[in-house]
Amino acid sequence: MLKKIFLLLMIALMMNRVEAGTWSPEIRVGILSGVKQVTLKVSAPCVIINAAKGNVLKKIPTGGSFVVDFEHLKINAIEVRPEKISLKDLQIEVDGKKYYGGMSVNKGKDSLTVINLAPLEEYLRGVVSKEMSPSYPLEALKAQTIAARSFALKNRGRHVKEGFDLCSSTHCQVYAGVANFDSIDRAIDETRGEVLVYKEKLIDTNFHADSGGMTEDVADVWGRATPYLVAVREIVQLAKPWTVKVPAKDFSKQLDLDDVKTVKLSKLTIGQGASDRTSSGRVQSAQINGKKFTGTELRQKFSLPSTLFDMKLDAGEVIFTGYGSGHGVGMSQVGARDYAKDGWSYEKILKHYYKDTKLKKLY
Repeated sequence: MLKKIFLLLMIALMMNRVEAGTWSPEIRVGILSGVKQVTLKVSAPCVIINAAKGNVLKKIPTGGSFVVDFEHLKINAIEVRPEKISLKDLQIEVDGKKYYGGMSVNKGKDSLTVINLAPLEEYLRGVVSKEMSPSYPLEALKAQTIAARSFALKNRGRHVKEGFDLCSSTHCQVYAGVANFDSIDRAIDETRGEVLVYKEKLIDTNFHADSGGMTEDVADVWGRATPYLVAVREIVQLAKPWTVKVPAKDFSKQLDLDDVKTVKLSKLTIGQGASDRTSSGRVQSAQINGKKFTGTELRQKFSLPSTLFDMKLDAGEVIFTGYGSGHGVGMSQVGARDYAKDGWSYEKILKHYYKDTKLKKLY
C-alpha cells in the first residue's frame, strides 16, 4: 500500500514538473489599433469572456471564426481564451495573420485595439525571427533570445495606458506572430526562462544591427549613464561601410539654412573621442555654416544608418561615409554572429556586451 502511495506521489510530482516546464509569463502585446472591425479565427475550442466580469459570453468551436465590430461591441473588452488546451498551444488568426495564444479586443472612444495574450516563450518565437536572421549561429541566436526575453520582462507595462505591455514595433521589439524556424525554436528551448540581471535586477538589454566596430555608451545616446551599457570594441572594425550623398540644395533645405558653405567635423577614428565625437567615435555634433547640429539630428533628417560617420562638402553634394547600423547601444547583432563564429558561447557574448551582468533562470 505504501509503495502504491509513493508511486502515485512520484507520478504527480513528475506531472507537475512537466507542467511547470511548459509555463511562461503571459505578455499582452498590442498588435492592432485604430480599427473599426476585426475578424478572428481559432485553432481550437475557445470561449469569449467578458474581460471585466470574467463570465463566458460565447463558445467558439475549432476553426470557428467571428467578427468583432466597434459599433456592435456593447462592453469595454472581450478576451478569447482556450476552453480545454493550454494557452501556449492555441493559435488565433487576426484578419488572416496567425498569432500565439489568446486575444483581447478593447473598445476605445472611437475604435478597437487588438491585444495578443501570448505566453512569453511563444512570443519570443515571433520576435527573435524578426530581430535576427535564423541562419546565424546557434550561440548568437541564444544571445538574442535572452536579450529579447530580458527586454520583454524589464519593460513589461511600457504601454499600460493603452491596455497592453508591449507594442509589436521597433519601439519595443518587432513581433510578427507565428514563425517556424528550427534554429530559433532550439535557441528558445535551450535557454528557457534565462534572463540577464545586474545586481539581481533585470536589465535593459538594448541591441542594434551592427556597431561598425565599437558599441556606444548609453549616456552618449540617451543621456542616462547605465553601468552595464558602456562602449566595447568589436571583433571586426569598420564593419558595414555605407555612403549617403545629398545634393547641397536639398541638404540646406532640410536644415532650414541658406546655401551650405562650410561643414566642420573632426575625422572619424574608431574608439577615439573628440570635442565633437563620443568615445566610440560617433558624431555628437557637427557645424554647418557655423551652426551646430547633433549627430542624431543629422541621422534622422537624412536617414543615415548610424552616427558613426565622416561628412564633407564636395562638388555640390554633402557626402556622408560611415559604418554600422543602428543606435550602437548594447549588443551588436552582427558582432554576436561574428563572436559565435569565433567559438564564443552565448554567455560570453552577453557578458561582453552587457558589462558585469550575469545569467539567471527565472522559470
